[in-house]
Amino acid sequence: MRATDDAGAVLDAEFEVEPDGDHLALVMKSAGGKVGGSPHGRNHQYNTALELLLRRLRERGAVLDSGVVDSAAVKQLPEAQRTIIEAPVALVTTPDIGALRRELGRAQGKIGKNPDGDATKQIRLRLWVPGYAADDADRLAADLAKPANRGTVPDALALLRSLIGDPVETVTGSVNTIVEVHEKRVLVATGRSPQGQWVDVRDVEAGLEKLHAQGSVLVSVGELGHRSAFVGAVLATIPGTVVSLRPAVITLQGPEFPLRIRKFDVLDGKAEVTTRKEQRELRRLLLGGRTAAPCDLCGHDYPEDFLVAAHIKKRSLCTDDERNDLTNVAMLACKFGCDSLFETGHVTVDDTGRVHSWFEDGLRGRMRDHLSQLHGRPCGAHRAGSQPYFAWHRANVYRG
Repeated sequence: MRATDDAGAVLDAEFEVEPDGDHLALVMKSAGGKVGGSPHGRNHQYNTALELLLRRLRERGAVLDSGVVDSAAVKQLPEAQRTIIEAPVALVTTPDIGALRRELGRAQGKIGKNPDGDATKQIRLRLWVPGYAADDADRLAADLAKPANRGTVPDALALLRSLIGDPVETVTGSVNTIVEVHEKRVLVATGRSPQGQWVDVRDVEAGLEKLHAQGSVLVSVGELGHRSAFVGAVLATIPGTVVSLRPAVITLQGPEFPLRIRKFDVLDGKAEVTTRKEQRELRRLLLGGRTAAPCDLCGHDYPEDFLVAAHIKKRSLCTDDERNDLTNVAMLACKFGCDSLFETGHVTVDDTGRVHSWFEDGLRGRMRDHLSQLHGRPCGAHRAGSQPYFAWHRANVYRG
């Protein structure tokens, strides 16, 4: 199998993923001499591909448990004499994947009865990869071969404005609170500076771009600037991020991974009115850093101010666990009729993901037109995780 890089180019370097006892093993095929009149040698992009595969494994939280040179010339040697990884390596704590790849290359060059310095031999890297068992070799190989899908880089200003007033925790547990957001700077209050200090928005923009380009960032001054703790805290609010400690690394995983959602121990706080603490988080999650988005029912794009984070199952009847199931329990519905029509049971979503409309006898005019336009449309929020909430809506709210 060959990997496709994030720009869409297929790299000339073969690899396989195989079951290896209770592990999976990444087998990188060796590079060699020219083949069939080609100006390049066999697997001539070995180093580029290995580095790419290691990055993609890091995004999946993989641990390199052990590694050996696996070429025919040395297979008869005991593994202790062809080892290239002395101790397990947690890739998420390895910010410089390029340096790791070069280290593996230097180790290869020392293996064999007559060490030749060749850094592109066939190697076997035994892995632990969360979400993949020993019989998932083909699935992991396919996932590693395809380009990363990290979505688009969120708009820094939109993301910062969505966080105004919320406690944003750094990786060490300190609380930052965004007080104001201007075009070029953001005022951030901390325990040490309750009046707030200004942070350059460009620092956040740079961190976002680096996270989406690399797939992970080390929360350090060298990586994110002198306000790295705050920038890291902001990055960690993005859906799909996972935070690891010692060292502190933020990894942006693919959309197939569970999203990282802050939990709320007590969802209702009593003041003069009942507050809904999860509403801002819910709205931020559904918008995903966008300033405009499509309504999940009618499909039309609207600015964020004209979209509602609408619960599919009535919020008052949700358990705390259901209210915290933020990725599935709600959808974006526009204020131009869709939110009210869904809430009052004039429309619902069937088990195939299509909108169904209920037409009251004698209904005419604009409302009937709107219901007709909605009927049969695909709902943007329908998926396996949200299906139980739509089933509840059909059984308890829909009038049809």
